[in-house]
Amino acid sequence: IAVGKALQNVLDVRLRSGRELLAGFLHSGEIRKLDSMIGKAAREGKLDTSFFSVLSMNMKDAALDSDGSTVASQTMGETLQEEGGEATVEPTGANRLQILQHIYTRCQEELENNVAPGIALLNKLLRTEISSIRSNQLKHYLGPQATTITSPDGKNIDLGGSSKALVSHGEFIEALSNSVQQIRTIQQAGGTDRLSAVNLVESIRQVAMEARMVLLDCYGEDSEIVREFQRDLQPVFRPGS
Repeated sequence: IAVGKALQNVLDVRLRSGRELLAGFLHSGEIRKLDSMIGKAAREGKLDTSFFSVLSMNMKDAALDSDGSTVASQTMGETLQEEGGEATVEPTGANRLQILQHIYTRCQEELENNVAPGIALLNKLLRTEISSIRSNQLKHYLGPQATTITSPDGKNIDLGGSSKALVSHGEFIEALSNSVQQIRTIQQAGGTDRLSAVNLVESIRQVAMEARMVLLDCYGEDSEIVREFQRDLQPVFRPGS
C-alpha cells in the first residue's frame, strides 16, 4: 500500500509539472519564444509521457470545444497572430486547438533530436496519418540500406557503407514496449481516461502491424529477422505486460 501511495504521489507531481509546463508554453507571448522554451524543455528532459498526457487531454478538450466557450483542462487557449511582422501567441479560445497542435508538433520534433532512435521513429510514425507514407518511413528506417545502385548503362556502382537498418529492430521493439507501458501506468494513476489510453495503444499496435508487414516484404517470411521481431513483439500488447 505504501509503495502504491508513493507511486501515486510521484505521478501526481509529474502530471502537475506537465500542466505547469504547458501553461508556460501557452503564455509564452510569441512563437519564437515558444519554440525556444520547447527546445529548453526537451534538453532538460521535461517532455515526458506525463506532459504529453496533459497535452493530449487539452487537445481533446479543444477539439470538442470548437466554439471556444469553455477553457478546459486548466489551461488558457491561444492562437497564432501576426503583429509587427512577428508571429505571436494570443489568447483566444476559438482557435486553441491550433496552438496546441503546433506545440505537439514542435515537441515531437525536438524529441526526435534528443531521444533514442527507436522512440524518435515511433514518434514520427504516430504523427504520420497516411499509411503509405508510414510504410515508406518504416522501410527506410527498418529495412536494409542499399549499398549499390545500377547506372543507366547497367553497371553496378558500389555506394560503400553497411546494409544495416538505420534503427535496429530491438530498439524499435523497446520503444513500442516502453510507450505502451507508460500509457497504461498513466491511465492507472488517473492521468488519462480509459478511452484515450486505449486509442493511443491501438495506434501503436497499428504501427507495429505495419512494421511487421514491411519486414516481411524486405526479408521474407522465413527469415530469422522476421521471426525474432514477431517473437519479441508478442508480449508488448498483452494486458498487464
